[in-house]
Amino acid sequence: MKKTGILAMVIFLVGVVGSVSAATPDLPKWVIVPEDALNFADVTLFCPLDAMDVTNNVTLCYVNGTPVNATIVFNTTTGYPKLTTGKIENAFEFTGGTYVQGNINIPATGVLTFVVWGRLIQQDAGYDFPDMLIILGPSWTNIRLEFATGYSANLDAKDRSVFIINNGTAQIGVEWYGDISQWHMYVGKVDFNIKQICLRVDDGEWTCKDFSSLGGLDGLVYNYFRSGDPGYQGLHVWDVDEARIYNRALTDDEIKLLYLAGRKKLSELANFRQISSPFIDISRDRATFYAGLEVSTSDPNGYVPVPESAVNMSITSAPKLVSDYTGAPFYYQGHYWYRADKIQFNLPIQFETVREKGGFSKTVLLNGDKKTFVYEKEFKVTNPTATRLNVVYSVDPTSLGFSVLQYPQFEIDGIRMAEWRPSNSSTLYLISTDSLEPGEISTHWIRSVWTISKEELEFPAKLDDFRSITDWTVAQRMAENAIKGKTDTYVKVIKIDSNADVSNVTVLVPLNVEDEDDVIEAVALTGSRETLQIERLDDGKIVVKVPADAFVSGHAEIKVLYNKSDSWFSNLLEKIRSLMRKILSLFGLGGG
Repeated sequence: MKKTGILAMVIFLVGVVGSVSAATPDLPKWVIVPEDALNFADVTLFCPLDAMDVTNNVTLCYVNGTPVNATIVFNTTTGYPKLTTGKIENAFEFTGGTYVQGNINIPATGVLTFVVWGRLIQQDAGYDFPDMLIILGPSWTNIRLEFATGYSANLDAKDRSVFIINNGTAQIGVEWYGDISQWHMYVGKVDFNIKQICLRVDDGEWTCKDFSSLGGLDGLVYNYFRSGDPGYQGLHVWDVDEARIYNRALTDDEIKLLYLAGRKKLSELANFRQISSPFIDISRDRATFYAGLEVSTSDPNGYVPVPESAVNMSITSAPKLVSDYTGAPFYYQGHYWYRADKIQFNLPIQFETVREKGGFSKTVLLNGDKKTFVYEKEFKVTNPTATRLNVVYSVDPTSLGFSVLQYPQFEIDGIRMAEWRPSNSSTLYLISTDSLEPGEISTHWIRSVWTISKEELEFPAKLDDFRSITDWTVAQRMAENAIKGKTDTYVKVIKIDSNADVSNVTVLVPLNVEDEDDVIEAVALTGSRETLQIERLDDGKIVVKVPADAFVSGHAEIKVLYNKSDSWFSNLLEKIRSLMRKILSLFGLGGG
């Protein structure tokens, strides 16, 4: 038992407390911080396109955090680009011949990612020419990358959007079909390592094509944001907002963040740790248990993710991160983000019994030499969160009627549960650790077998003999020397053994008597050594009640002194039979 206890303590400390630092819950890993509107250092090129200096004919962009002016080029017929409402603040409305031009070097190495919000607000027929949202290249006739609406005058506003690499003589592109009259976030990616071009719209999937046969793509220079060729007037009209170019590949989380929140970026990794594992009492029918978690960051401007299902938050006044687009709380993958350096909270775990078979009784009628009780229970545990959680299945054997000193072995899924005693406590738990994946519904079996048996000695003895019996061994010697027929009083000594020590279970042992008054005395030879009660059951059986405090380490011995003479009714029957035999004998009909 000591070895088991030590092992259980080690398992508990490593599997529960140790999980605080060892386990990594499956939560969003990043802290989110607002984009610095005066910096944007993590963006190779950022043009918000939400303001323009009419006097100087420029609009402000940022190159690796350094502000630069891009020249606004316009046609005298169409005039300046119109400033309209965008996804964040304002946006530029581009018509044919109106565009923003700069000369910013972006080496064509590694991966380039293009992000721009756009919508088609007017489409003119009669032109078989693409409408460019972004063009990059040294010149119009050289290499250029295009976001376009299509190539046919018959296309309507609910058609395809295309991201193209074009060198004037050959081109390759990827397409997305949808309603391009609504605001969409277009994400284009050029991977020069594997020579691949990809398009992604809003939070959709990537669509990619190989451009290895194109060739000639050895350098890019940022040139235009515009709609249509300056030589063509009256082409489609686009609203363009929040144009970004990254000299790297964006992660899915970064793209989601841009799409859902706006001018936000990922900061450091969020520090998650599970600070408590729930003790799931598997003797319950159904219940909700709670795991304790903590999330923290060292970024003073950081927003940390907290699951939607979190309760009992340690900080209730922390502001939520809100979307620049809608003003609503930013919600992603089942989580909200709160501005705080550390938040503790609880997450629910649902427990439910599926079915039970057998069980343990608090009162046992030991009417045979042995009884076996098999307790089986199927239960399921549901993790409704987006977090991997450590849990501890537990059983308190005393709640099932057993002593902390000795109890039946309990197994979960065929593996024996370990023993754990909290420090400075007399309480004992049987435990088994488990880890629940996000959204997992885990089903398990618990099984335990309790056996209890008895052995009896019965022999004639007087009251003095009864008093001299101190244990089973003494009773055995007296039984061997007992002489039958010398007395009407009998002694029954009963030895009871179990693979568990009971704490609040009463064992009933039947006696071969017809009335409670036939029992002269019943005494426990072990444990409390108290005088025992005699009781008549509903079915007429006379039993001696052996309480839990008569057991020591699953063993109990009792002795009972009782009168084995027949009852008055049996004596009357015997007298009648004797009289009949005499009468028959007088008439020579037998008897005697």
